[in-house]
Amino acid sequence: MSEENEIDRVHLTYSDEQLVEKFKAGDKDSFRILVERYKSRVYNIIYGIMGNRDEAEDLSQEVFLNVYRFLHRFKERSKFYTWLYRIAVNVCLSAQKRKNKSGSIFSLTELSETNNTSGKMELADQSFSSQKMLENMELARKIKSAINSLSEVLKTTFILRESEDLSYQELAKIFQCSRGTIKSRLSRAREELRQKLKLYLM
Repeated sequence: MSEENEIDRVHLTYSDEQLVEKFKAGDKDSFRILVERYKSRVYNIIYGIMGNRDEAEDLSQEVFLNVYRFLHRFKERSKFYTWLYRIAVNVCLSAQKRKNKSGSIFSLTELSETNNTSGKMELADQSFSSQKMLENMELARKIKSAINSLSEVLKTTFILRESEDLSYQELAKIFQCSRGTIKSRLSRAREELRQKLKLYLM
């Protein structure tokens, strides 16, 4: 076994916290392992938000560049992946603001907790499909504006839930709170979005 492979084998046994501490102590291999550990998740989150594979690749690199620049400031008051996912979400939102063209972050799926078993909010004019309606620049602008108007904690929770389909338990671990708190946040986010988008809903 080569020395490099042996280093990788040893590093893979470390927790995120141990890798962060080793990086702060000057071990660059620790950062490489963190990237390998999380690059797929970060890419999936970004692709879910942005909907473009090339953009997801570019923004993933931006996320890890930011992580590399600021990891020495990470105080470990939260889990590493919580901090990482927050960076990913913020990078996406910044990218959306930089874009001149209109585009949608999310569909109208799962914005309400009604008796609709499909989990989808019905559009007021059913002669249009959801996809066609989302192509409408005004609707896309309304959706982006509504999502961006949420408080940071509601927005981040909602984006991670919708883009990565994380469970309540996974979200609770990320935010270090109870499942009930997560459910409450998502309910509040959906209610606010439903009110802001009510003209487009049944």
